[in-house]
Amino acid sequence: MDDAMVKSLDLIGNPPPGARIRLAGKTDDGWRIVSLWDSRDVFQSFLDNRLRPALEAAGRPEPEFTFWDIESVVTLS
Repeated sequence: MDDAMVKSLDLIGNPPPGARIRLAGKTDDGWRIVSLWDSRDVFQSFLDNRLRPALEAAGRPEPEFTFWDIESVVTLS
C-alpha cells in the first residue's frame, strides 16, 4: 500500500518542495512514516494540495500527525 501511495503522489519524480527525507515501515500496530520538512507550512501545503486528495481518492483515512522541532540532523556513513 505504501508503494502505491508513493507512486500516486509521485514522490520520486516530483518531490514536494521542502521535503527532505521520508522513512516508512511496519510497526507492531500498523505503519509509521517519519518525514523531515523545511517547515510546518510547507508540509501543510503538501497535505492540503497533494496528500489529502490522494488519500481521499484511495479511500484511506487521514492519518494522525505528530510534530516536533528538530535541533540537528546528523547523517552517518
